[in-house]
Amino acid sequence: MNTTTAAIQANVTTGTIRTWCRRGVIAATKQAGRWIIDTASLAHRLTIGAMRSRKKAAVLDLSTATIKTRTRPTGETITRVTILSALLADKLDRIPDAGDRAHAATVLDRVSIVICDTPDEGWDQEPNARNAGQFRTTYRGEVPQVTVSDVLDLAEQIHAQLSA
Repeated sequence: MNTTTAAIQANVTTGTIRTWCRRGVIAATKQAGRWIIDTASLAHRLTIGAMRSRKKAAVLDLSTATIKTRTRPTGETITRVTILSALLADKLDRIPDAGDRAHAATVLDRVSIVICDTPDEGWDQEPNARNAGQFRTTYRGEVPQVTVSDVLDLAEQIHAQLSA
């Protein structure tokens, strides 16, 4: 396979493919000044890249969000997380229209997540809360591509990461 075909398959530039060839990242031979890439080697490289991406996705980059934690006089710890658009970038990237995507980002940056270390039975039936209010959000589903459940899933991920 040639570098152009490999680049399309790998979703990278032809320059990246050439660099991989030179460095031996993928098996390739040069014939008449052009790289001929081994298809199986490229497939293996893409599999390795996919595994690394999944591992990276497990850890959220919380530096893009604002996180404030306080302890109430009762001893309950409450964490408030705002500026969520970067944390939900995978959802936003699926919005084809740039204007709609920008609007969705604005909406998500005004939303907050609240994580409590103790349940509150008053939140049991609320559609924007989970685990008896331990995870709750001000988000009401204004962006069709991002559900309240997506935001609450994010809240659980943040809680797990902060607790680790």
